[in-house]
Amino acid sequence: MPATRQTTTPSDRLSQAILERQAGIFDVMRSVTDRNHRFTRSLIESARQGNRDLLEVGRRWAKRPTDVTGIYDAIADAVGNSQQRTIALSREWFEDVVETQRENRQLVRQGLGDAREAVERAGARVPQFLRRNRLVASRDGATSSEK
Repeated sequence: MPATRQTTTPSDRLSQAILERQAGIFDVMRSVTDRNHRFTRSLIESARQGNRDLLEVGRRWAKRPTDVTGIYDAIADAVGNSQQRTIALSREWFEDVVETQRENRQLVRQGLGDAREAVERAGARVPQFLRRNRLVASRDGATSSEK
């Protein structure tokens, strides 16, 4: 049995290109949302851990109010851990911004490439007599403006 040949019309190709572009946009939106969710969870966990560290300072002070060295160590640990978490959150946020920009840039480049290809295909399909008439009209316009 011979294989049937399926022809696609220009409107089918246009519809398919639009659907592909929309799918790309939705994928970028999904990945941005996932990154935002992950960052928010990290932010919440950082705040939770900061509270635990401060609770440890209070616990040590309540247990031994005269142990200045132990309280100082607990405060130093809490501050150091807080700074470390802040740096990690900043790094995570920066990496997410860079990744989002990369994805957006790739999506725009792909869209512009598809548009350029469609324009080139459309230009190649213009009948020769229309191109010839356009050239003649442009030459006539140039000569009349030169007069």
